[in-house]
Amino acid sequence: MNLDSFIESEELNDKEARQVKEYIESLKKSKEKQGNEECPYWKRGCNNQLCPMLKDNSKYIWYSDEDPCNNPEYKDNIVAINQKKLKKKNAPGYFTYNMLNRNFIIKRGIEGIDPDVPDSVESRGQKAIDKLYRDREEAWLNSHPEISNKQIEKNRNLAMKGSEALKRYKEGKK
Repeated sequence: MNLDSFIESEELNDKEARQVKEYIESLKKSKEKQGNEECPYWKRGCNNQLCPMLKDNSKYIWYSDEDPCNNPEYKDNIVAINQKKLKKKNAPGYFTYNMLNRNFIIKRGIEGIDPDVPDSVESRGQKAIDKLYRDREEAWLNSHPEISNKQIEKNRNLAMKGSEALKRYKEGKK
Protein backbone atom coordinates (compact mmCIF):
# COMPACT_ATOMS: atom_id res chain seq x y z
CA MET A 1 0.00 0.00 0.00
CA ASN A 2 1.48 3.33 -1.00
CA LEU A 3 0.84 6.67 0.66
CA ASP A 4 -1.89 7.75 -1.79
CA SER A 5 -3.85 4.51 -1.40
CA PHE A 6 -3.45 4.73 2.39
CA ILE A 7 -4.83 8.29 2.39
CA GLU A 8 -7.68 7.18 0.14
CA SER A 9 -8.50 4.18 2.35
CA GLU A 10 -8.57 6.40 5.44
CA GLU A 11 -10.94 8.80 3.66
CA LEU A 12 -8.94 11.85 4.66
CA ASN A 13 -10.19 15.24 3.58
CA ASP A 14 -7.97 17.40 1.37
CA LYS A 15 -6.50 19.32 4.28
CA GLU A 16 -5.60 16.14 6.22
CA ALA A 17 -4.18 14.48 3.11
CA ARG A 18 -2.05 17.54 2.35
CA GLN A 19 -0.74 17.63 5.93
CA VAL A 20 0.16 13.93 5.90
CA LYS A 21 1.92 14.30 2.55
CA GLU A 22 3.82 17.39 3.73
CA TYR A 23 4.97 15.56 6.85
CA ILE A 24 6.14 12.55 4.85
CA GLU A 25 7.87 14.77 2.29
CA SER A 26 9.69 16.67 5.07
CA LEU A 27 10.97 13.36 6.40
CA LYS A 28 12.07 12.28 2.92
CA LYS A 29 13.88 15.59 2.35
CA SER A 30 15.76 15.23 5.61
CA LYS A 31 16.78 11.75 4.43
CA GLU A 32 18.08 13.15 1.14
CA LYS A 33 20.28 15.57 3.05
CA GLN A 34 21.84 12.69 4.99
CA GLY A 35 22.20 10.08 2.27
CA ASN A 36 24.72 7.37 2.97
CA GLU A 37 27.39 7.64 0.32
CA GLU A 38 29.26 4.59 1.66
CA CYS A 39 26.48 2.11 0.94
CA PRO A 40 26.62 0.56 -2.55
CA TYR A 41 22.84 0.11 -2.50
CA TRP A 42 22.32 3.81 -1.79
CA LYS A 43 24.35 4.63 -4.89
CA ARG A 44 22.08 2.32 -6.93
CA GLY A 45 18.98 4.16 -5.82
CA CYS A 46 18.02 2.55 -2.51
CA ASN A 47 15.27 4.65 -0.97
CA ASN A 48 15.17 3.02 2.45
CA GLN A 49 14.87 5.83 4.98
CA LEU A 50 15.95 3.61 7.88
CA CYS A 51 19.38 2.66 6.60
CA PRO A 52 21.35 0.55 9.11
CA MET A 53 24.51 2.38 8.03
CA LEU A 54 23.19 5.76 9.21
CA LYS A 55 24.19 6.77 12.71
CA ASP A 56 20.91 8.52 13.61
CA ASN A 57 17.73 6.93 12.32
CA SER A 58 15.49 8.50 14.96
CA LYS A 59 14.12 11.13 12.55
CA TYR A 60 12.95 8.71 9.90
CA ILE A 61 9.93 6.53 9.31
CA TRP A 62 9.32 3.49 7.11
CA TYR A 63 6.18 2.20 5.38
CA SER A 64 5.80 -1.48 4.50
CA ASP A 65 5.29 -0.60 0.82
CA GLU A 66 8.85 0.77 0.76
CA ASP A 67 11.81 -1.48 0.12
CA PRO A 68 13.58 -2.97 3.14
CA CYS A 69 17.36 -2.87 3.43
CA ASN A 70 18.81 -5.33 0.91
CA ASN A 71 22.47 -4.86 1.79
CA PRO A 72 23.78 -8.38 2.63
CA GLU A 73 26.06 -6.88 5.29
CA TYR A 74 22.91 -6.19 7.30
CA LYS A 75 20.98 -9.42 6.69
CA ASP A 76 21.11 -10.18 10.43
CA ASN A 77 20.25 -6.62 11.49
CA ILE A 78 17.01 -6.63 13.52
CA VAL A 79 15.68 -3.55 11.72
CA ALA A 80 16.21 -5.11 8.27
CA ILE A 81 14.70 -8.42 9.43
CA ASN A 82 11.61 -6.70 10.82
CA GLN A 83 11.23 -4.58 7.68
CA LYS A 84 11.18 -7.74 5.55
CA LYS A 85 8.63 -9.43 7.82
CA LEU A 86 6.36 -6.37 7.87
CA LYS A 87 6.61 -6.01 4.09
CA LYS A 88 5.35 -9.61 3.73
CA LYS A 89 2.38 -8.74 5.97
CA ASN A 90 1.75 -5.48 4.05
CA ALA A 91 1.22 -3.71 7.38
CA PRO A 92 -0.56 -0.35 7.07
CA GLY A 93 0.74 2.77 8.79
CA TYR A 94 4.32 3.77 9.39
CA PHE A 95 7.08 2.41 11.62
CA THR A 96 9.80 4.33 13.42
CA TYR A 97 13.32 3.15 14.13
CA ASN A 98 12.41 2.54 17.79
CA MET A 99 9.56 0.29 16.69
CA LEU A 100 11.69 -1.73 14.28
CA ASN A 101 14.82 -2.00 16.43
CA ARG A 102 13.46 -4.67 18.79
CA ASN A 103 12.26 -8.27 18.93
CA PHE A 104 8.48 -8.39 18.76
CA ILE A 105 5.91 -10.74 17.29
CA ILE A 106 4.90 -9.89 13.72
CA LYS A 107 1.74 -11.62 12.61
CA ARG A 108 -1.16 -11.06 10.24
CA GLY A 109 -3.12 -7.93 11.05
CA ILE A 110 -0.22 -5.98 12.55
CA GLU A 111 -0.43 -2.25 11.95
CA GLY A 112 1.97 0.64 12.29
CA ILE A 113 1.14 4.15 13.43
CA ASP A 114 -1.73 5.96 11.73
CA PRO A 115 -0.31 9.14 10.12
CA ASP A 116 -3.70 10.89 10.24
CA VAL A 117 -3.93 13.99 12.44
CA PRO A 118 -7.40 15.00 13.70
CA ASP A 119 -8.48 18.62 13.10
CA SER A 120 -8.74 19.19 16.85
CA VAL A 121 -5.02 18.44 17.24
CA GLU A 122 -3.98 20.18 14.04
CA SER A 123 -5.58 23.44 15.15
CA ARG A 124 -3.33 23.47 18.26
CA GLY A 125 -0.11 23.63 16.24
CA GLN A 126 3.01 21.61 15.47
CA LYS A 127 3.89 20.88 19.12
CA ALA A 128 0.52 19.20 19.60
CA ILE A 129 1.00 17.20 16.40
CA ASP A 130 4.48 16.07 17.50
CA LYS A 131 3.07 15.06 20.89
CA LEU A 132 0.30 13.08 19.17
CA TYR A 133 2.87 11.14 17.12
CA ARG A 134 5.04 10.50 20.22
CA ASP A 135 1.99 9.29 22.15
CA ARG A 136 0.98 7.00 19.29
CA GLU A 137 4.49 5.54 19.13
CA GLU A 138 4.53 4.97 22.89
CA ALA A 139 1.11 3.29 22.76
CA TRP A 140 2.30 1.07 19.88
CA LEU A 141 5.45 0.08 21.78
CA ASN A 142 3.36 -0.78 24.86
CA SER A 143 0.93 -2.90 22.84
CA HIS A 144 3.77 -4.76 21.05
CA PRO A 145 6.11 -5.77 23.88
CA GLU A 146 9.62 -6.91 23.19
CA ILE A 147 10.03 -10.66 23.55
CA SER A 148 13.01 -12.21 25.29
CA ASN A 149 15.32 -14.84 23.85
CA LYS A 150 13.84 -17.25 26.39
CA GLN A 151 10.33 -16.61 25.01
CA ILE A 152 11.60 -17.01 21.43
CA GLU A 153 13.11 -20.39 22.35
CA LYS A 154 9.92 -21.43 24.14
CA ASN A 155 7.81 -20.52 21.07
CA ARG A 156 10.24 -22.40 18.80
CA ASN A 157 10.04 -25.54 20.98
CA LEU A 158 6.25 -25.34 21.08
CA ALA A 159 6.11 -25.07 17.28
CA MET A 160 8.43 -28.08 16.94
CA LYS A 161 6.21 -30.15 19.26
CA GLY A 162 3.18 -29.21 17.20
CA SER A 163 4.98 -30.10 13.99
CA GLU A 164 6.06 -33.47 15.38
CA ALA A 165 2.54 -34.21 16.66
CA LEU A 166 1.08 -33.40 13.24
CA LYS A 167 3.65 -35.67 11.58
CA ARG A 168 2.75 -38.55 13.95
CA TYR A 169 -0.95 -37.96 13.34
CA LYS A 170 -0.50 -38.09 9.56
CA GLU A 171 1.63 -41.26 9.82
CA GLY A 172 -1.09 -42.93 11.93
CA LYS A 173 -3.73 -42.21 9.28
CA LYS A 174 -1.83 -44.05 6.52
